[in-house]
This record gives sequence, C-alpha cells and structure tokens, in this order.
Amino acid sequence: MRKALRIIAICAFNIALVALFFGALEWVVRRVQIKRIGTDKPLPSSRMDRWTGWQNTPNYGRVDIRHNGQGFRRDSEVSREKPPNTVRIFFLGGSAAYGCEGLFPELDPEWKRIDNTELIDNYLEKLLASRHPERKWEVINAATNEFRLHQHLMLIHSKLAAYSPDAIILMDGHNDMSGMMTPQADYQAFEGTPHEAEFRELVSPKSLRSLLYINATWLRHNSMLFAGIMRRAQHRVFGEHEEDIFKGDPGNSKERVTLSDLSPPRQEQAKRALGRVGQYTTMAERVHHALRFEGIETIHTLQPELMFSRKPLTRVEVALLDHTRATNGRYVDYLYENMRPEISRRMTASAQANAYTFVDLQDALDTTAKKAFTDYCHLSSHGNELLAGRIYEAMRGKLIPQLVAKAGAGEQSREAATGASIASR
Repeated sequence: MRKALRIIAICAFNIALVALFFGALEWVVRRVQIKRIGTDKPLPSSRMDRWTGWQNTPNYGRVDIRHNGQGFRRDSEVSREKPPNTVRIFFLGGSAAYGCEGLFPELDPEWKRIDNTELIDNYLEKLLASRHPERKWEVINAATNEFRLHQHLMLIHSKLAAYSPDAIILMDGHNDMSGMMTPQADYQAFEGTPHEAEFRELVSPKSLRSLLYINATWLRHNSMLFAGIMRRAQHRVFGEHEEDIFKGDPGNSKERVTLSDLSPPRQEQAKRALGRVGQYTTMAERVHHALRFEGIETIHTLQPELMFSRKPLTRVEVALLDHTRATNGRYVDYLYENMRPEISRRMTASAQANAYTFVDLQDALDTTAKKAFTDYCHLSSHGNELLAGRIYEAMRGKLIPQLVAKAGAGEQSREAATGASIASR
C-alpha cells in the first residue's frame, strides 16, 4: 500500500513540476508578447466559419491590428442599421487588402507593422469625407487573410448584405491565381478552399486525429505559448509542402519565363492552369450579379504585384523581388506572367458587358520612388495611400455622384416618412 502511495506521490509531484514549468513559460511568453504586440491574449486573428471557411475574430487586438465587435478591421463599431445621410462601402480582399505586414523582415531593414490608420480603407474614407462633405462616409475593411473571390460571395450573402451597403470594393488576384496554379488535374474554387482537412476534422470528429485537432484548437485559443509554437510549426510545414508541390522546379533569375523554359510535365500543368483563368471572371460576375440583386454597386480591382511593377524600385524592393523570383521558381513565375494580363483583359471586357467598375491597380504605384511593396504583394502605408487615391479616381466620375444622390434620396424618404407619422398623430 505504501509503495503504491509512494508511486502516486512521485507521479503527482512530476506532473505538478511539469505543469509549473509550462505555467512559468506561459507567463514569460505573455510578458514578452505584451511588450512586442501589446496584448497577452492568445486569441487567433481568425476563427472557423460554416459559410466562408473562416472569418476575422471579433474584438481581436494587438498593437497594430484591431477588430471591432463585428470582426471588421476597424477601430469603431458598425451598426447594423445604416446611419442617416451616410454612404456605406465595404472593402474586401485577402491579406493585401486586410493590411498584412511584410512577410520577410530579415530582408527589410525598414520593416514595420501596418496600423489600422494606414490601410487603404482608412485613406479612402478620409478622401471621400474631405472632398464630399455633404455626406457621411464609411469605408469598412472586411478583408480576410487568404480569402478568394468565392469566399467574398459567401461573406456577402451570410453577413454583409444585412448592413445595407451602397457599394462593395473587392481587391483580389494573388490568392485566386495561386489556387488555379495547383498541379491537380481538376480545380474548382469552392472545392479548392484552403484548410478543408482541418475544418472536417473539427466539425466531423471520427478519429484520434480529430481529437488532437480539437485539443490543439482549444490550446491555440487559450495558450500564448502553444499558439506561438503552432505558428512556427505551420510556417515550416507550409514551406515544406510548397517545396513538395513544386519540387524540381528551379529558381528563376530571368526577366520573363517562356513555356519552353519548363520541363514537359510542367508545360502540361501550366497549360491546364491557364485554361482555368476564365473561372476568375466567372466568379467576379457572380459576385456582381449577387450585389446587383441587392442594389449594391460593385467595384472589382486587381491588386498590384511586385514582379510586374514598373516603379523605380528601392534597394529593399530589389532584394524582395530577387527573393520572390528565386523562391517562386519558373513554373510559378510563368503562370503569374501569363495569368495576370489575361485576367485583366477578361475583367475589362466583363466590366463593360455587365456594367460594373473594374480597375487594374498595377500602374497605381509606378510614379513613386518610395517603398510601396513590403514583399511580393503586400504594401507599405505609402503604397496603401496611393491605391486609395487610384480607387477614388476610378469612382469619381460616375459612381460617387450616384452614391451621393442615393444617400440624399434615402434621407428625403426618411424625412417624409417622419413628417407623415407626425401629421397622423
């Protein structure tokens, strides 16, 4: 009996010692994170969603990124009911629209975090408010890291339409092209949504792996230490996965890659990928038709890419471009070089045929000598400000007067209804 008690006591002591050790590590990590990002909360910036795959976590915050109670990257709350005399615009996209900082701080001595006040939506809102003060303007950042066009469609149906927006601006391109580049013989946007395996393990747990996923998800939401370990592990695994997909594809140092530069198997994969370009325009048109049904104006934009930029590159941008070409490989470079112009051409024709606004933002940064790119597609505060100006110019001629008039007509209808109610009393 005493022997058994002694074994139990030793086990309990060791468990308590391990718990104390990891508790101390957790405390240290949280103290470090407070100094580094302004919060000791391990809450992830996004959470799983049944309609879109994932969405921004409401009330997430750190020193540079702040989500409001609705999950929008915005410092103020957004009421479900649109305020009087207000033009409400949502800004959608992936990580570039969201305002992700550069991914390679080791290549950028000027690396910095991007604050909520340095985003495209904030600059655009200030432009509209200063130049059209007769209306109140809301430009709300509802962008989400990794999102593709089809996920915007689901976000509009499941959430944004209820906020009665007058217009929605979408800035896309990179993530959708990345999806279409998959070597798989068949690619469909919805079936190709990232993180499907994790989603299925959590919503339909049937194995030990599911149990591990569930526990890991709980720990990621409650432990800063575990969340940090997972981020590092996922980054490493993602890199290995990418290397496996494009294994054997040499780095590219050429200005432009031709089909003959690829191996015969890669040539066949590239032809299949280029045959999917029409899926981008089709999905963009679906978004437009859904918005038109709701009486919402559509502004599609194609985001700029560093490898296509004609701006005078800074020393940092040159280093980032060299790194991008070296890590992309010839297959990826070839597809970007051929996909993007074709998408722009088709979107231009689609916008004319379907009466929506389309802007290719690639040339919006050409005249600046300052750093505009922080990696292959993410932007500096200066780059965001320039894109806001380019989007404003595209809206100014026809769309802004329509939005101003619509808000005025709505205010007149509201005043008339109020007057009639008073008169009937």
